[in-house]
Amino acid sequence: MRSRSLLLSAFATTFFSLLISYLKFARCIPGGWISPDVYQHGCYTDITGLYEVRGFAVDAWPFGAGEKSLEYPILSGIGIWIISLLSRDGSDGLLQFFHWNLFVISLAYGVLVYQLAKLDKQSALLFAFSPAVISALFINWDIWAITPLLLALILLSRQRYWFSGIALAISISVKFFPIIFVIPVLLSLAGKRAGRISFYKGLMLASLIVNLPFMLFQFDGWAKFYIFNFKRDIDFGSIWYLVSLKGSWISGINWVITPLVITLLLATYWRYRGNLFGSIFLSSVIFFTLNKVYSPQYVLWLALVAILYFPKTRTFYGLFVIWQGGELLYQFGIWRHLLTVLNEAGGISTNTYVDISAFRILSLLALAGYALFLLENDLIKGRRSESNV
Repeated sequence: MRSRSLLLSAFATTFFSLLISYLKFARCIPGGWISPDVYQHGCYTDITGLYEVRGFAVDAWPFGAGEKSLEYPILSGIGIWIISLLSRDGSDGLLQFFHWNLFVISLAYGVLVYQLAKLDKQSALLFAFSPAVISALFINWDIWAITPLLLALILLSRQRYWFSGIALAISISVKFFPIIFVIPVLLSLAGKRAGRISFYKGLMLASLIVNLPFMLFQFDGWAKFYIFNFKRDIDFGSIWYLVSLKGSWISGINWVITPLVITLLLATYWRYRGNLFGSIFLSSVIFFTLNKVYSPQYVLWLALVAILYFPKTRTFYGLFVIWQGGELLYQFGIWRHLLTVLNEAGGISTNTYVDISAFRILSLLALAGYALFLLENDLIKGRRSESNV
């Protein structure tokens, strides 16, 4: 009876948030997702944006064009390509392609909310009803990677290490970003040699099965994602982009960002190795804050790892609401900034965009500051208890 009630509750929660998100993105259906309409109505999505320009309108294999291949990891590209096969070709198939993608994203999202509800109903409700999460749900395919990430962490807590490694490998092969969680997981298993080895075997085996065939036979297409992200210039939303808008710049940005991020990540991993979710949250903040681009859908990742880590205190809820407001405001700001870049009506000034972006970053850093406060307090308490033994 309890499991049925939980399932119905998760279904109702999922249906509500999916419906609100769909209504937001469906506003562009009459206009066919053309520019500048998508920015003026705030309904831009990469799903329709990539449909023709990456060959999905003609069912083109996404990794067969060498350097012109899809700039996404392997499992993302395969999933999108399969959906393109289910849709009609050409411009007539755009709406069908959009709806098929939303359907698959919605299935993954439903699994995510249900698994969260099994852990804690409060966490599931907080994630599903977060306004910035709802607003960003269908911008990209991130949910395809976030769901297996959550499953990996759940399996890890149940000591099913091999399957946890496989789930994390799937998440990495969809979006790659979760690669930064591998070290925290391995450190959390420091006292469990057999579990650590089992997790690592599952991770490596699944990664090789997914990637090795493409590395051997379509290397240029497989490598496009990695080369593209290394070579890409600074982009919208990042702290570096804000610096550039103010007329300042740092040459050789990759050689600045990469060592800085790696150093901060390793320091975080080691210092907070006793708290897996705390380490995962802080490493996510570091990565997304210092990345060369900040896309609006990144709020999905940050919301999940924040909800998993933080105790549900009044301070957390207050900071979380402020941060969600900052993310929601940023989603308005980025589309209006793009209208300004395109010299279209409805844009905002550069200073306004910078202020909005800065508020988003500061609100996230405030949440991270609270995480540091809690983690440091835990370390102090742990040392005191050890000294009393």
